[in-house]
Amino acid sequence: MRKYIDNGLEVNIDDIDTLGQSFISLANRFRNQLKELKHTVLSLTLMEAGVSIRGRVRRMRRRGVSADDIVFFEEVYSLVKLIEDSIASGEYYEELLKIYRGKLNEDLHTHT
Repeated sequence: MRKYIDNGLEVNIDDIDTLGQSFISLANRFRNQLKELKHTVLSLTLMEAGVSIRGRVRRMRRRGVSADDIVFFEEVYSLVKLIEDSIASGEYYEELLKIYRGKLNEDLHTHT
């Protein structure tokens, strides 16, 4: 995505659409595992990013690329990069464990 932004979105628009589809596929791939952990926000975030990208691509096909499109992709990139960095550092996993443990404790207290 960074390459597309740096090139002013002057790339094959099908490649950008494929990027959106990749986010959707990634969200679907991990949805069930994250649901088991009672944490669906990551898959929903990736799904929303993918759907938003594909919607933006449809508009770009009709009217061409605008400055707003570059801003949109910068924002999506920043969000995804933040998530990626958090996962790579282990921070995301640590927070996920905290959430999961908290949910388990809630479930234990609810059933007693």
